[in-house]
Amino acid sequence: MRQGFVFLDLVKKEQAKMQIHLIETANNFNKLREKIWECGWWKLEEDKAKKLIGGHIYFHKKRSEPSFYGGSIRGYRVKQEEPNQGKIIFEFEYHSACRGIKTDKTGWSIAKKIVQ
Repeated sequence: MRQGFVFLDLVKKEQAKMQIHLIETANNFNKLREKIWECGWWKLEEDKAKKLIGGHIYFHKKRSEPSFYGGSIRGYRVKQEEPNQGKIIFEFEYHSACRGIKTDKTGWSIAKKIVQ
């Protein structure tokens, strides 16, 4: 297990139904291995990040556009150093089914929307 990461096996299965939509315009993706990526630095409380493990993550260029990328959230870590100290970095497994997903206008908080 990678140090600092919280993964699915540590989270109750009933919590794995949430999803998050994020506005990502900086193309801030890091490929870890085949189909496994991380994307960060999101301003989000750690308890919410933990509840998102096992759910889906969708990346949009704009709120009104369908997702261009996404997948299943495998875990997260909190960035320990500056810049972006304290922000969440999600690790996810890419799924093509997470492309082209639309969400309605309500529920957005700046650059993110969490759906339960």
